[in-house]
Amino acid sequence: MAEECVRDRFLIKPRKHYSPKDNTRYVIPSKVIRDTEKVLAEYARIKPANEGLVYWGGIEGGNIITVRAVIAPQTESDFGMVSTSHRSNFDFVRTLSKYNLVQVAQVHSHPSNWVDHSLGDDTLAAFKTEGLLSIVVPEYCDRGMLPLTTCGIHRYTRWVFIRLSKKYINSHFVIRNDLSSYLEDFRK
Repeated sequence: MAEECVRDRFLIKPRKHYSPKDNTRYVIPSKVIRDTEKVLAEYARIKPANEGLVYWGGIEGGNIITVRAVIAPQTESDFGMVSTSHRSNFDFVRTLSKYNLVQVAQVHSHPSNWVDHSLGDDTLAAFKTEGLLSIVVPEYCDRGMLPLTTCGIHRYTRWVFIRLSKKYINSHFVIRNDLSSYLEDFRK
């Protein structure tokens, strides 16, 4: 990468937001957005408000990745953190297998409008696979997720989460009203 970098304790990240030279397209049903907002808003109503987390599962077809499911894992959360247990992660992977899906994203909320990844977001993420998206929603999802450019959308690339540029998000992410999806909630 020719971009100027900043050294984080163990990671090197580009200072600028990244626009990968690829033709990957992300298709997100509007119901996925609504279900994600609903779950994250429930965490925000806890007193004091907590960070929330969901996973997105989907299907890959060539260069098109379509989100099909929102999966809400059992978590431990607080004002500035959210984590999952090994059992919760097992339930998530089993759900992906049951529906023949792949993990597309982890989506979590932050208490402020800061949507970059913290060192904890980088090092404590339960899953880190090449191409995985990590979406950070501002202000505990108080104002929702749209437009997507209000969120920090990061992609795991070469062992680090790198924030995608607004230009990339606008040209590679599409929200569609005509697609179905489902919500699996393990928090109960």
